[in-house]
Amino acid sequence: MHKQNQGNNHIKWHLGKNWHRLHPAVQRRFNRLPTADKPIVYKGNMEVVACSKAGWLFAFLTKIIGNPLSPYQGKNIPMDVVLTTRPDRPGVYWCRTYYFPNKKPFSVTSVKKDDQGQMMEMVGGGFGMFLDVFAKSGELHFVSSRYVWKFMRWYLPLPHWLSPGKTHVIHQDLGQGNFRFSITMDHPVLKRTFYQTGIFHEHHD
Repeated sequence: MHKQNQGNNHIKWHLGKNWHRLHPAVQRRFNRLPTADKPIVYKGNMEVVACSKAGWLFAFLTKIIGNPLSPYQGKNIPMDVVLTTRPDRPGVYWCRTYYFPNKKPFSVTSVKKDDQGQMMEMVGGGFGMFLDVFAKSGELHFVSSRYVWKFMRWYLPLPHWLSPGKTHVIHQDLGQGNFRFSITMDHPVLKRTFYQTGIFHEHHD
């Protein structure tokens, strides 16, 4: 069990000397902290939003904890991503809103924060995952190492087979202010359950 600790998401600290292996544009995006008054907003287009039958089942079953997984599929789906912080709450909140045709906007909110020197991402109901963070070929990578459930002040590890799979997120700079965001989830038995990829840019009012 991992006892909870307070802290803010600090990607530069987690990467250490490997921070300089990131593309300079990626460094600029992640070397700042949004606030409630000044959120960071990205707009883009998810070229692919896909899930397997098992992935759809995971999405359906996790609706009770706040829709952390999209049950819908499609191509060229508009998306907004808003990063912010909350007073007296650790971490950076990420709200991703998908605009599937003929459906209500579908939002997924999570918070990235530190715990005992490890980065983690939490969704609803006390569920979340610890993340390994690394730089490769100028890209920023997040890879889940363990899914957990928060019980009081502790995090209880969940069996890998109960999760939608190992999560791998890649942030790749494309130049001219654009970047690619990709996420895959691969289950040890059910294989690939989710895949999404799209191109985004920062939005200024």
